[in-house]
Amino acid sequence: MSRDQVDAALERAFSSEELGRWRSSLGMSVEDGVLTVRFPHMYFADWFASHARERFEAALKGTGLALAYECRDGSRSRIVREARPASDELPFGSEFIFDNFLVNTKNYFPLASAQEVAQSSHAPYNPFVLCGESGSGKSFLLRAIANVKSENGRDGIHVAGVNDLHELFSSRPDARKYLMSMNFLAVDDLQEIERYPYLQGELLALFDHFHLHRKQMVFACSGKVAGLSFLTTKLKSRLEWGLTVTLKIPDLDIRTQYVQSRCRERRLDLPKDRILLLAQRFPDLRNLEGCLLKLWAYRELVHDHISDEEFDNILNYLDDRSVTSLSVDQIIDAVCAQFDLSPGEILSAGRRHELVFARQVAMFLCRKHLGLSFPELGRAFGGRDHSTALYSCRKIQQLQRDDKSIKSMLQAMTEKCLAMNEKSPV
Repeated sequence: MSRDQVDAALERAFSSEELGRWRSSLGMSVEDGVLTVRFPHMYFADWFASHARERFEAALKGTGLALAYECRDGSRSRIVREARPASDELPFGSEFIFDNFLVNTKNYFPLASAQEVAQSSHAPYNPFVLCGESGSGKSFLLRAIANVKSENGRDGIHVAGVNDLHELFSSRPDARKYLMSMNFLAVDDLQEIERYPYLQGELLALFDHFHLHRKQMVFACSGKVAGLSFLTTKLKSRLEWGLTVTLKIPDLDIRTQYVQSRCRERRLDLPKDRILLLAQRFPDLRNLEGCLLKLWAYRELVHDHISDEEFDNILNYLDDRSVTSLSVDQIIDAVCAQFDLSPGEILSAGRRHELVFARQVAMFLCRKHLGLSFPELGRAFGGRDHSTALYSCRKIQQLQRDDKSIKSMLQAMTEKCLAMNEKSPV
């Protein structure tokens, strides 16, 4: 197969806009039945693995080519993945297997139910509906079920988001007949059907067919089905025919397991205190994954060892949505509890040494976790000048570098603030 034929296969699978975003960054060559894909750096390789590789490999199935991935960083060249036929990969993402799903008592029932659906040949729970907030693992379990179902081949299995269904019905007059020929249908992001009202009628027809022939249907939905007011009564009642499970947002235990697991996979050596800080700071696994990816890329591309200052800088530049519900008052309350002071004393003009130090700590934490400017900090702390806030933050930054006990105290204060944030309604 020639390069031109590879490009043609990719153009059938991706839009020109999608290809325009990353195609020019890939180096590709075909030799002895192996298509070698070369990435400019590991950061891009990891992005590609998460966002494009599955469809890339699906587009090249049946070509007879094995795929190899390489990355070149400066003068170094390394194998990202050994050459293997694309058909050896799990069709719906190799990472989506039940063994990789982090479980504790809070999400054991959804996992056990998903495994039962995956392993059963007679559709005991039909439809099977996975509900939960964004980042709770719905899409993971949906794809893990599909991967188990595909063990005897991908034929007869269709996995799609609602937007994909819309594209299918827009491009194929026989879309309904095609989907009815499937033995397993999984639809992700069901809440998006509000954008395509006509799909509700199509799903009703599919429901009746799949239910009558005892063929499994799986749906994933953000929030709860009962809360989707735009669903027709008929469609909502059919969704309630089967089993609905609700996944909880990953708690601190799950997030800690996740960080440890990803660090092992990427050979990223993080001490326990950093692992705990990351798990506390990022309640959303997607944000947590983005942070880990940035740390890993920094180690690969810049420096093998990430110092404390570099670690803090990387975290501070991230879009940290997990702390948006924190307030200045909450941080001041936490500092007051630590130093046995009152908020009035912190905000007063008092100049006692312990009072000044506590005030500087509070300013530093507000700057770190709320991203306040120095003028904003000054106003929040009794109308002080911005230069006072600047001096306070620099003073505490320097002290934590020089004194391990102060660094430990600031770490404990950070954990208290993040714990308060987790309990606060967003």
